[in-house]
Amino acid sequence: MRFAKHLIATCILCFCALVFLCPSLTSAADLDFPYAGVQIKLPPQEDPFPGIGNYYSTLSKGMETALWNPASLAKLSLSEASISTLGPLERYTYNRSFEIAETSGDLMLDGGTTAAGEYGIFYRSPAAIGSGINTKEVEVMTHSNFATEGTGVNFNSALRVNEWITIGFAATSPLAADMAASGDFPLTVRSDIDFRGQSTPDMEITNAGKLKYTYDVGPTIVTYESTGTVWTGFLSQEATIPSTTYGEFRNNVNIESPYMGSIASKIGKLSLGVNMIPISATANIDNDLQVAVNSDADDIILYFPNFDPTNELEIVNWVNDPNQYGTSAGYSEKQFNVHEGEILGTARYTGYYTASTTRFDIGSMYDITDWLTVGVVFENFGGASLNMKGNGISTFINYRDVNTSEVDQLQNLIDPGGLTEIDLLADEWITTDEVNSIKLLLEPEKNYPLPKRIRYGIALKKPWLIAIDFEQNTNPISFVATINNVEETITVSNINFVRIGGETQIFRLPAWFRGGTTLMLKPEITGLDADTQNTVNNAFRYGALPIKLDLGLDMNFWGTLIGNSLGINAQSIISVLQVDVTNMDLTKMIYSNFYVARGPWQISWLISADPLASAAAYGSRTPPPGQKKEIELSDLKYVQTFGVTYKF
Repeated sequence: MRFAKHLIATCILCFCALVFLCPSLTSAADLDFPYAGVQIKLPPQEDPFPGIGNYYSTLSKGMETALWNPASLAKLSLSEASISTLGPLERYTYNRSFEIAETSGDLMLDGGTTAAGEYGIFYRSPAAIGSGINTKEVEVMTHSNFATEGTGVNFNSALRVNEWITIGFAATSPLAADMAASGDFPLTVRSDIDFRGQSTPDMEITNAGKLKYTYDVGPTIVTYESTGTVWTGFLSQEATIPSTTYGEFRNNVNIESPYMGSIASKIGKLSLGVNMIPISATANIDNDLQVAVNSDADDIILYFPNFDPTNELEIVNWVNDPNQYGTSAGYSEKQFNVHEGEILGTARYTGYYTASTTRFDIGSMYDITDWLTVGVVFENFGGASLNMKGNGISTFINYRDVNTSEVDQLQNLIDPGGLTEIDLLADEWITTDEVNSIKLLLEPEKNYPLPKRIRYGIALKKPWLIAIDFEQNTNPISFVATINNVEETITVSNINFVRIGGETQIFRLPAWFRGGTTLMLKPEITGLDADTQNTVNNAFRYGALPIKLDLGLDMNFWGTLIGNSLGINAQSIISVLQVDVTNMDLTKMIYSNFYVARGPWQISWLISADPLASAAAYGSRTPPPGQKKEIELSDLKYVQTFGVTYKF
């Protein structure tokens, strides 16, 4: 929306400022449109080791853990197949209102030292405003809908060809987001001019409302003053320009890795594996904004004394005749053309981007003993990246030029005689790709390196299971943030994680407790201001910050394993900044996994909190009359994934 605010300020308000004879006016409008829609499209979610966490280089569960370490596929004892899909989801439609303040201020004439009146910038039509400069808090109603949608079914299968070769295949659904907004809103600019106490080089209006005019022709310099108060229609004049801003914004991002192929081999105590993951992305950016004067707008008519400034006798007669200085008969109409129905400015911000690449992972595990395993994984070892190449890129602001020759005649228009009509807008247009030195830039090509990681791990399996992994991210994260109203590039490097997970039997009961956590070690961050850096330092005062926690419990009832787990995950935010499109934790923030396994079958039910849908559900609910709106349990919405695995 930044370019929308700049367009309104640049193309409309500055134009209106010139019309109203003031040096410059600035204002910022931040308005939602009457309609907006957001759809987040998610693939089924995954949780291979409920209660312990994900991305351990030494834990194996067939094809489900091949993304962590492709070598884990080699330890599969049976072939298997899994399928998962999202449960039913809801769409939320609601109306939301908020208030925005209209703007007003003093209006100065060229060369004036005191205010000549007021101006107002309104987000209402002239009929709703009435007369005068009476700004208020305008209530804006938006009509929005939000939906979380599923994008299909995930399927994976692993086939144990023989004792030393296993191959795997996974078909996954895409991750996408659609965002759209469209509508219009009124933008009315008005001036209310009071000439009392104002003056030009030849004319002065006293505070009492009398007009003084200095006749300066040849050797004669005489100042004449009206015998009474001049016509009120001249002293106080109102000018209004009604315009409408039309906007339509359509944006879509789609990222998919349609399949993953894996192959692994076990040679004695050593397991080796390779993943191949094709990844593609598209981004469609299509935004239009247009500002036009309303078709029913009238040209602005201003009134000024009607006498010949070079005819002294005519001036004398005018200032001494109440029927001239005191009535409309003694004033001429001077017209400002407002170009009703015409476009004042337009902006385009469009482009279509595509990219494709293939990521390769190499992993290994080595069983030192039956109860001690070490592993190492080189994720994206080739350094694949999404090189987004743009087509049909168009970023510009196009607005009507100011007719400078006419502007030079403004003073002539105010003085008696002179011009009777002025047109401040030329037929020429100015095109630019920046506002206030900020480029409206869609780059022809933008490269997004995919995360490149190395994970080292060790797993102790007796007398209990303990897995420890160290993950090193070799790619830094860079993004632009606004700090103290200044855009800064923030760079986060030296990003490392430590994962610790384990499982232990509860005494001699047929029950096993599971737990896992991920610690983020303190990274190096540049570009922060002192206060933000102190906040980061305090958060990492112990050298690490827990960003993920998993807990779980398994119980065996006569051969039927029943389990449940809970998890909290803040690493999703980091994954988004890293463009980590294959991360199975990407859309899981608060989640629970209930599962049942017996023989070759396992059924799972993964529930994950949906914060955006929860906010939409809260916004769509209307409290009973007289009651305060509070968050209720029914406002919490979830994404549900149902999965089935069969081993053979």
